[in-house]
Amino acid sequence: MKNEFIKNYIEIKETYVPVIPYSEELSAEEMLLDSHLARIKKEADKLYSVNDPYGIIEWNDDEDIHPELYQFCHKLPKGGDLHAHDNTMIPLDRFIQIISEHAFISLNGQTNGTLYTKYSPDLPSDAIRVSEVLETGLLNEKELRDILVIRDGEEENGYWKRLEKLFSATGDFYNDIPIMEKIWEEGFRSCYEKGILLVEIRDWGVEDDLMNIIRDRTIREAYYRVRKDHSDFLVRLIGCSGKDDYTTVESACETLRSFIRVSKIIKDEFDPADPKDFIIGLDLANEEDISKPLSDFADFLGSEEVRNSGLRLYLHCGESLRRDNDSVVDAYILDSLRVGHAMNLYRFPKLMKEYAEKNIAIEVCLMSNYRLGYVKDLRLHPGLQYMINGVPIALCSDDGLFMTRAPIVDDFYAAILCWDLNLGDIKAICRNSIKYSGLSEKEINHLMENWEKQWNSFVSRQNKKLGS
Repeated sequence: MKNEFIKNYIEIKETYVPVIPYSEELSAEEMLLDSHLARIKKEADKLYSVNDPYGIIEWNDDEDIHPELYQFCHKLPKGGDLHAHDNTMIPLDRFIQIISEHAFISLNGQTNGTLYTKYSPDLPSDAIRVSEVLETGLLNEKELRDILVIRDGEEENGYWKRLEKLFSATGDFYNDIPIMEKIWEEGFRSCYEKGILLVEIRDWGVEDDLMNIIRDRTIREAYYRVRKDHSDFLVRLIGCSGKDDYTTVESACETLRSFIRVSKIIKDEFDPADPKDFIIGLDLANEEDISKPLSDFADFLGSEEVRNSGLRLYLHCGESLRRDNDSVVDAYILDSLRVGHAMNLYRFPKLMKEYAEKNIAIEVCLMSNYRLGYVKDLRLHPGLQYMINGVPIALCSDDGLFMTRAPIVDDFYAAILCWDLNLGDIKAICRNSIKYSGLSEKEINHLMENWEKQWNSFVSRQNKKLGS
């Protein structure tokens, strides 16, 4: 009797297995690399205590980073970063290197930690050049870094308040075009070095067409300089407005109207004989649970004016854990081509199925979601459930400058380790970042060819390295 029970027990148990996400089929060479990856994932997993949350990649701690897996993630051809804000795709160390000779910092009172340029109208009398602060030891690089990042343990004062303070602390560089252009260029070069062929940037705008034109031309010039060295690299902009209490619905809509007008003027003319769209879409952002809901903007976002503009919607939504936040529904009704974050989509199972059926891709920003307190253990991030349920996802950096040491690299490291992804899963995610981009079909096909060449070369190199 006991033997029969155990037999049935085993047969039943074998029918329940973990669901594998939407893996791609692998070649023999890719399967070999997948076996190497499985080995180093096991080694990396042992660095974490079984009871500790997977916070992954702390600013000042290298002990928990597996160097072999981390290098794999750095060299991995990732395709596109479809959700990067303003100039925050640049790593912090490069940002400090660029601004140190041009920036001034106040270390006293209410302005402590704020950076200024020499043109800042409110430059404090006690502000000191950043390079001097470092040289004299008033601050070391770690202390300066701690001023400019979101750290663990800041939930008491609110992670979003910290993020807003960081944007304010670095805001003067938006008005200094030469410095801003260097930051953009170095950010783009860093992206390419990390295997990114396409960056789609949320471009924070104003109601003034001229100001938006100046800013977008500056971004374009930085992009052109990188593309001269890397002809397969592309940048596109998604015009973005705020929706907080300081911004009226009318003002936000007028900012987006400005982007519609500017999109007709600013083109990607790197190849003058074949100009491409440079501004490809529209979005609204801010801390979602205390900002105006997307429904307040539905009249404009669903209007013929927007639908006939040639710009698609790429809406922030569901960056929330609240049950009453239904912006993922608004984004669906408004026909958003992709959505940013969608942390609470799992609360809407019928809608999640429709996202999968209509291939509405989710821009998953793991390290940002962790830093802003939406998930304490990345093994529990809902992005894995979206994959399992057939919703396409792409890994993105969000505000990487303030979130992590190596934007997008750390996001892949966290996903591979915390979600136990195999090479087929990784390949599908990378391909999604091109397939669901805002490029034209012709551009997508061309970029996919370039990425596949990089991918195949990467697989061969990694097998030689890891198999030795």
